[in-house]
Amino acid sequence: MTALNLVSLFLLAVMVPGAFAQGGLASCCRKISHTQVHRDLLTNYYVQRPPSCPLHVVVFITLQEKRICADPDKLWTKTSKAYLDGKRCHRQKLDKPRKHTVGHELQ
Repeated sequence: MTALNLVSLFLLAVMVPGAFAQGGLASCCRKISHTQVHRDLLTNYYVQRPPSCPLHVVVFITLQEKRICADPDKLWTKTSKAYLDGKRCHRQKLDKPRKHTVGHELQ
């Protein structure tokens, strides 16, 4: 086997599992969108990075299950991520079971 074939085989073996882990290469963002929607229309986000996908972007999911591939360095992207993180943190606090303490009666 030539060195070129060996390198090609190695690259394929490294990239394929990562691509499938994120839903395959077809689900990767191929370009950055300049679309900005109101943050109340966003439900979640995840970060897409090479080598699994060609671009480093933040992928926002909207209420209508659409994906917006945003530039991670833009202010809108950063504030939208912070908003969703805060919303997630608040939701986790509400879902956390509360401990009830029994007070001592005054005598």
